[in-house]
Amino acid sequence: MSALHAAVLNTFKTRGWTYRKVEGQEVVESGFEAHHAKVMLHVQCFGESGIMSVVAGASFAVPHTHHAAASELLMRVNKTLNVGNFELDWDHGQVFFRVTNVFPRHRADEQIIAALVHAAVAEVDRITPFLGELCRTPAGELLLLNIPELLRREELLPPAPDPGAGGPEPGT
Repeated sequence: MSALHAAVLNTFKTRGWTYRKVEGQEVVESGFEAHHAKVMLHVQCFGESGIMSVVAGASFAVPHTHHAAASELLMRVNKTLNVGNFELDWDHGQVFFRVTNVFPRHRADEQIIAALVHAAVAEVDRITPFLGELCRTPAGELLLLNIPELLRREELLPPAPDPGAGGPEPGT
């Protein structure tokens, strides 16, 4: 086990986050109950390189008929992000948020690991209602959907986090 993967495991343990280790790989999987949905998370370490990747997935798939509109929405959101990016698996319609960090050798920082997990969960939770609105739009009306206007709908955003809160809540 790499020092980086050990730091990831310790980060989850010390914060009381439930997780499942993937046998034979430096991978941890978890689910977090966020404001809008349960967010599934996959954390993978590449110990030799000091690379950790956090991938969180939306709780539903985008229909093939809506891929172009969803791609525009994700592209517009990606332009506003400082860390990480959204992706659309074109074959299956699954939306992911991915954030990766390179740590110095034997210097994995658990606060950074936790912050990346928080960011991934928060970003997927934030995009979920916008994707939901897009997916509920009938395919024949997608040309009428104004994506920039949709993204300005503040009532779809989750409430601002409580500064005293400890981050996302672990799921099952």
